[in-house]
Amino acid sequence: MKRFKKKIMVTFLGLQVLLVGPVIADSVAGIGSEEISQDQTALVIDSLHTQEPPGIEPETMVASYYAKYFHGRRTASGEIYDHYAMTCAHKTLPFDTKLIVTNPQNGESVEVRVNDRGPFPRGRDIDLSYAAAKEIGLILPGVAPVEVVIVHPENEQPQDQLVSN
Repeated sequence: MKRFKKKIMVTFLGLQVLLVGPVIADSVAGIGSEEISQDQTALVIDSLHTQEPPGIEPETMVASYYAKYFHGRRTASGEIYDHYAMTCAHKTLPFDTKLIVTNPQNGESVEVRVNDRGPFPRGRDIDLSYAAAKEIGLILPGVAPVEVVIVHPENEQPQDQLVSN
């Protein structure tokens, strides 16, 4: 008799798990998920509206430039490196980010686009193409501190004031 009761109990519990469990799980999973999603969307939209536009404060970085050895080789973005183009390598900035790089020693500036990763030597933050380095007078020293401003659509006006061609 004990075995029979055990079998009935196991069968009853099995049916509960198979039939009632998914219904409960479905109803619990639906609770709040839509509200949470809406809250997150509202938070993102709210943060976009209340966020200040990116500033134009320059950041000091240590710059070097690519040697001609890399000319014609593929960059991390997939492009072929052209040392006559106004491009640069940065460790973390997204590809196609535009930067204004200024040499504080002579005040010369150039606008470059990130299309590669690097530089890899310790203590360096940005690698300029040969043409960009030449434009701001970085060829002779090879490595020097520069001031870098990320160009955002909100900063189009300051960009005109900073670039000297």
